[in-house]
Amino acid sequence: MYITIKTLWERCKNKSKIARLTGHDGRTVAKMIKAIEEGKEYPSKKPHPRVLDPYKEQIIKWMEESTKEFIGQ
Repeated sequence: MYITIKTLWERCKNKSKIARLTGHDGRTVAKMIKAIEEGKEYPSKKPHPRVLDPYKEQIIKWMEESTKEFIGQ
């Protein structure tokens, strides 16, 4: 999204046209353009916990047990 908006902004400088082309809300486009003009770099994503993270250890254990049974150990 950032790179697309930045490229279009450099070419045409029309927020509403960029919003239409990208399918994003005009306010979102305006926020991104403001960040671009302030010299902010590509925003990094915040890490979100995965749904299965709390069960990761148990899943790995099951997979290892299943693999051992499959191989016949």
